Amino acid sequence: MQEKMQEKMQEKIKKLATLQSTDSKLNAIEKSKGNLPYLVNELENEINIINSEIAEFESVKETLENEIKESKALVESSRILLEKYKHQRNMVTNNKEYEALIKEIDFREITVIEEEEKSKDLSEKLIVNNEELDSRRKAVAEKNSMLEEKRSQLDQKLEETQEEEKQLKEKRIILVAKIDKHLYNLYRRIYDSKEQVAVVPANEGHCGGCFTILPSQKLSELKRADSIVQCDACSRILFYEIKDAE
Repeated sequence: MQEKMQEKMQEKIKKLATLQSTDSKLNAIEKSKGNLPYLVNELENEINIINSEIAEFESVKETLENEIKESKALVESSRILLEKYKHQRNMVTNNKEYEALIKEIDFREITVIEEEEKSKDLSEKLIVNNEELDSRRKAVAEKNSMLEEKRSQLDQKLEETQEEEKQLKEKRIILVAKIDKHLYNLYRRIYDSKEQVAVVPANEGHCGGCFTILPSQKLSELKRADSIVQCDACSRILFYEIKDAE
């Protein structure tokens, strides 16, 4: 009876050790990608922001160009009317008509001056806007080039590891389904708090995680293998002489 209980417990510990091994391999694959996933994501975000800015500058450019066009058209029409009114001024026969023409001439001259000044101001704004627009377009072109390069590197890395990663993830799903829920929850708590290492060997008489020397009583418990044994110092789950944990 005692022997069967030990076999069951050894099997549970073996599954936990295998899960740790599987998770460690998955972590190694993830680390092999370096910061490429982060860089790709950051570049995509930066490009989206710059593209939004480009859209705004393009909208401002269109507005400014239309306003300049309208201003120049008003100057042109006012000049034509000025020539007309000046010609009529020389032909009027009464003061009332003369005064009306003088007012119209004055209005059109002021309009020409104001609209030319406005057109100049708008043109200066358009130059600044176009410089900003060109700067953003250059920046987004450079970042798109960087993104293409980083995506290519990431795709290559994913291609190298995707099959192994797929197999490990499938293996992990099967493993987790076979592990008692309370043991898996214990594993996750330790795993998340202890740098993703929850199960460690203790074959050399010390904890394989924090390297604390284990007392003889703890070693005896490990050899009996009739219960889950944890390191008193770091709380990691310990296993002893499980040769086929992989």
